[in-house]
Amino acid sequence: MICVRSNPCPAPQEDAWITSYQRLVPHWHSVSLSHQHSTISISISRVNQFDAARLDIEMSAMLKEQLVKVFSLMKPGMLFQYQPELNAFLEFLIWRFSIWVDKPTPGIAFMNLRYRDERAVALRGKSKK
Repeated sequence: MICVRSNPCPAPQEDAWITSYQRLVPHWHSVSLSHQHSTISISISRVNQFDAARLDIEMSAMLKEQLVKVFSLMKPGMLFQYQPELNAFLEFLIWRFSIWVDKPTPGIAFMNLRYRDERAVALRGKSKK
């Protein structure tokens, strides 16, 4: 039916949405069940993961360089005496403000990678007997 100004459309029945819903529910269930049993094969290149790790290392090195500049007025050998602790602290900062708060590390974000739980994909692909 085509609605125009001269011939307006009648208002739908009050329970029209219920009949439409009941008609579409079986189709929705079949679609959702077919997606539950299918596994999506996503090929993730290890090179991208290594590049993301390398970007994280470079980010840490840049932060360390800035921290060395901040403490450049101190006694010259003092900062290098605590270099392992400084590296651990910078790695902790990157970890704390990325992975701890459910965000990707800077390298993973730059490479546009996403975490995926392979255990969940493997379990979903198995059929229950």
